Amino acid sequence: MRRRMVMERAAEHERNAKRYIPVNVPENLKEYADELRLLKGVPLTYLLTEASDLPEESIRFFHLDINWTDALLDGAFSIGRVCTGDALSDTVTLKGAGGDRHYKDMPRIKRMHPNHRQHVLRDAAGGAEEDYRQVSGFLLHSRLVSEKKGLHLYGYDRAGAPEDNMDDGTPLPVLRMETIGDHLLLALFHGEVYQIIIEEPKTGLRFGVSSVDVSAGALSRSIDLRSAKDSAELGKRVGSFCIDGFTEDNGRLHAGRLAEAVGRELREKGALGAEQITPARFAFEMIAVAHRAKLTASDS
Repeated sequence: MRRRMVMERAAEHERNAKRYIPVNVPENLKEYADELRLLKGVPLTYLLTEASDLPEESIRFFHLDINWTDALLDGAFSIGRVCTGDALSDTVTLKGAGGDRHYKDMPRIKRMHPNHRQHVLRDAAGGAEEDYRQVSGFLLHSRLVSEKKGLHLYGYDRAGAPEDNMDDGTPLPVLRMETIGDHLLLALFHGEVYQIIIEEPKTGLRFGVSSVDVSAGALSRSIDLRSAKDSAELGKRVGSFCIDGFTEDNGRLHAGRLAEAVGRELREKGALGAEQITPARFAFEMIAVAHRAKLTASDS
């Protein structure tokens, strides 16, 4: 008896669906649905069971449950729902609000400057449909979020992750990246994020060294030696070189002696590509590249 009643209700629902005349979903309603699917306005307490789940200086990767976000939308659209016809209307409306959406229609993309938007859409194949069936992301709790402005952040799946520092990989399209609290960043990607890379902005070239505290009040300074050969290996890191013996107490650098020593070191490593190091090649070695951090999701 119960099975027959369920089958009769399903058949009645199908007949009503065929009689229902869908309406054009307003664009502002689609944008509202997009923001809900991307957890816009959702309290942090709904995303974390306890604050201890995200301690300071930590990152947590996650997958967004489409059933949870569908229930969230269903609740938001249930205001004024009284009868079966209203429920059917809401079902069709919700489907229309989420259908035929494209990456270029995402709220984040619409807020971008036109020049930046064009660049992002070209790199992310922005014509692809966004169906929300596979959305993942991370929560980053760190002082880095508020104290380091202008950082570049990229997310990758397993197939698109860069193989080395010279490889840019294939970043996932960013659906949302926003600071939602003190030192707290939420990021959502279209796809299964496996690895993220945070790097300093490459706004210009500068000379510099890396400093390491070797004892109380003492610093050791070094540069990264990079291949200076005119080949595909150009710029590849080949080692580290300490410059402590080429600086005076006031910080002045003996550039001539340092250049000769760097040239000898590169020649021994087979990474010079010339008999003598030139001023241009020495300047290339002294360039301080943008620092980059790589964080990978655990397989457990």
